[in-house]
Amino acid sequence: MSIAATNQPIIDNESEVLTVFTFWIGDELFAINIENILSVTQDLDNLLQPPVKSRGLMGVINYMDEPVAVYNFAEMLDIPSTREIKSNLVALLNAREQDHIDWVDALEKSLKENIPFEKARDPNLCAFGKWYNKFKTRDEALMDIMKHFEQPHNEIHALADELLGLKDNGQLEEALYKLHLARMTNLNYLVKYFAHARSQIEESLHTVIINITNDGVKPLIALQIDEIHEVMNFRKSDLRGLDRMGLDVVLEMEGLFKGYLGSDDNQSSCLLLDTSNLLVNVKSL
Repeated sequence: MSIAATNQPIIDNESEVLTVFTFWIGDELFAINIENILSVTQDLDNLLQPPVKSRGLMGVINYMDEPVAVYNFAEMLDIPSTREIKSNLVALLNAREQDHIDWVDALEKSLKENIPFEKARDPNLCAFGKWYNKFKTRDEALMDIMKHFEQPHNEIHALADELLGLKDNGQLEEALYKLHLARMTNLNYLVKYFAHARSQIEESLHTVIINITNDGVKPLIALQIDEIHEVMNFRKSDLRGLDRMGLDVVLEMEGLFKGYLGSDDNQSSCLLLDTSNLLVNVKSL
């Protein structure tokens, strides 16, 4: 995988540029100095089982005839990984899709068997509606897909009052016909959008292994991450101490991060990994 620098502010003094490779874990952006990266690869086929157990240790790979320990970076930090977070989101969408299939089935049962319909009629009060109204993501493609849910979702929920009203007026056959059409249209649209959303979430995962070095030659350790961002440029003066950021969870792993990178020139801020102390911190896990 090639690494091409982007997001480059104009800086007069070349020595002041700090170029970093960034990646996401959940909603937190992390960075590694580009000078400390030997390679970025997606080849996980030759991962050997680890000879010892350690938090986050996945196995060992061979890099230029050197054995290199591979760690899942999120597990090292003892925080949910991007893959775990997105897997949970996919599971949530599966459940909410089934909710609406069951909702339509329950409405049909109510119409045919003259039993009370007890599902949510307000689209804002069903489990999906409550989640949907608060959902935010930095994934623009996913947000575009999610916008399509609103109309068919609202129209599905509007069926209850309309069709039960028809039944009460002695128009059961018309109510059942309209429910059949809703299955073919609005419910089908929802199912399609749920599938598109899950596909986008799964496709946004790009698991890579980053070989870290301190001398530019010998591999120190390898880190597995699941969602790469981009290569970014900062000024060295943009690096701020963690004690000024109030990041208590990060401060518990003293020495693992050099500080927090952020400036007006870059919209994204990130935690900068301290590779010089990485092995020391890994051994303490």
